[in-house]
Amino acid sequence: MEGLAQSGWAEREALEAARGLLFDWDGCVAVNNRILPSAARLIARHLERVAVITNNSTHLREDFVRILERNGLEIPEERIFTAGIEALHRVRDSGCTRVLMLSSTAMRRHALDLGIPLVREEPDLVLLMRDPRFTYAKLERAANALRDGARLVVANADRAHPGVGGRLVPETGALLAALLSCAGEYAPAPEMIGKPGPILFDRACKHLGIGPAEAVMIGDNPETDGEGALQFGIRPILIGGNSRLRMDDLLEPLAAE
Repeated sequence: MEGLAQSGWAEREALEAARGLLFDWDGCVAVNNRILPSAARLIARHLERVAVITNNSTHLREDFVRILERNGLEIPEERIFTAGIEALHRVRDSGCTRVLMLSSTAMRRHALDLGIPLVREEPDLVLLMRDPRFTYAKLERAANALRDGARLVVANADRAHPGVGGRLVPETGALLAALLSCAGEYAPAPEMIGKPGPILFDRACKHLGIGPAEAVMIGDNPETDGEGALQFGIRPILIGGNSRLRMDDLLEPLAAE
């Protein structure tokens, strides 16, 4: 059986060979937006090749830039791709004129800055993100909008992400389950923006000027980071959870092997 020093050998080789390193955020780079020390060291080692692709739908890209800068990591906003921002761009370009948006206050403000026409009643599109202030009244309003024929755009399908002390933080997918259950037969097929879909992977690779085979995806969620990367042609490296690897395993120098 391989010793602990051997764990992650193939993954470290893949990191060294890759022209682009795509990092998930929640549970991988950070927990409760506090960057994990091992993640900070790994990102610093490969800084010029790093992009962040996250299903986060509550924060703006500049928020991530500030968090990274506080940890001595300078990653430009252009190399941070979030499901929330991509969902807003998708809705802005959709031509819909009445949008019911369930989201954080910060994302609502950004939607207005983008010129998205937000309404409370009679929408032609419902945009669902992680909404820390989700209520029964919001659920009722959104379900009836779907019954009346509104389209449904969803930032991401994650049911939860890891919080402090291993606690579960409910995510957009949990709210989506409630909405679809309530709307029943009237619910349209939701248009999903985030991982495991291709949009974030595609945007990151194009910005880095690389093909999928030249990238690796470092994440903690087999359903979104793992399957999404594989479907797009990117090698996934899963850490934490049920994976045998931890972020520290990716930091061992190849020469020591």
